[in-house]
Amino acid sequence: MSKNLKKGRPDILDRVTPLFARLGYNGVSMRDLASAVGVTPAALYYHFKSKDELYTQAISRVFEQKTSAAKAIMNDEQEPGEKLQIFIAWFVRALNKDKDFRKLLQWAMLDTDSKRLKKLTKNTFQDLFGTIKNIGESFRQQYDPHLLAVSIIGLVLYHAESSVTQQKLSSEKLGQDNAETIARHITALLENGLLTH
Repeated sequence: MSKNLKKGRPDILDRVTPLFARLGYNGVSMRDLASAVGVTPAALYYHFKSKDELYTQAISRVFEQKTSAAKAIMNDEQEPGEKLQIFIAWFVRALNKDKDFRKLLQWAMLDTDSKRLKKLTKNTFQDLFGTIKNIGESFRQQYDPHLLAVSIIGLVLYHAESSVTQQKLSSEKLGQDNAETIARHITALLENGLLTH
């Protein structure tokens, strides 16, 4: 094993995550991943039995870190609308700051392998969805928590992905790509449905 590989599995995951983020699951081979880590494919197989395991663990690690951060900024004393706005602002900042997180989310959403997607959904996305669902369940009107989570993720992700285009289209208002501005906007879109009796 390479002398540069000091931390085992965590170090491997750190090194392969940018490659998976940039090229997706199908865009890289175990040889490519081993090269990025600085080891032979056999050494990589020593730590991970397959590319599938390496991919799902890389995504899980990133999502676990992000979801923990999201939970840490919210508490039970906040009103549902405030909690939603705080979560959305965090989500916008996380997507804008960590391009690997954003790209991995996109790749995972486009994944067509049902077995891998089932594993990711059960072990990785459930926590992020659960956080959003808990916020949704605290509103006066009950909506399908799954659909609410999908809608929020879609709205936020689209803002992050189209930020460059939005800057070109908007010559009037500055700060429209600001996380708090986007959070207030998305929350306001949802308020009529979520906060009314």
